[in-house]
Amino acid sequence: MRVSDAERDQVAEILREAAAEGRITLDELDERLDGTYAAKTYADLEPLTADLPGWSVAGTASAAQASVVRPDPVSTPRPANGGVLVLDAMGGTIKRNGRWQVPPRVEVTNKYGSTKLDFREAALTTPVVEVFVDASWGEADLLLPENATAEVDVDSSWFGSLKVDVSTLRAPGAPHFVITGTCQGGGFKIRYRRAAFWDMFDA
Repeated sequence: MRVSDAERDQVAEILREAAAEGRITLDELDERLDGTYAAKTYADLEPLTADLPGWSVAGTASAAQASVVRPDPVSTPRPANGGVLVLDAMGGTIKRNGRWQVPPRVEVTNKYGSTKLDFREAALTTPVVEVFVDASWGEADLLLPENATAEVDVDSSWFGSLKVDVSTLRAPGAPHFVITGTCQGGGFKIRYRRAAFWDMFDA
């Protein structure tokens, strides 16, 4: 059974995720991606991911609906549990802005996707907010209130970009954020309000 371009892209995404997790090396990633985009059948794809978890190739030459199968991405927030808001989306878009309630801890997992958390008008329930974001192979943009400070510990060691444009020195009476996470192969920004000109392009 021949594979489609969409299925090749799906396998390529699995390989990039495996590289971000350290399961395969960068050289192996390049080699396997070459094999992925050259693949014509499911039999060509199978050995490229046979040693990786969380996937399967379903189908044979006689199966009309053969396809690459992996768990469906979760794109909706899970309810806060013990003061934690969990937001999951694989390769999707996560955006929180305006008036929204922020619990003591926010956890975001959105590899290959776009994440924007705007805390400027949010209702903070505690003076210290912990934020964890996994933006590997994607992008994350955190906007803090003008008087807020932040302690930042984000791993951008593997082809990632981290830009912090906020005060890191904690101030009495000001909201304080403890921001951790990873952006290997991605971009991570922590800042105050952008210049008015750029706000015009901020949907």
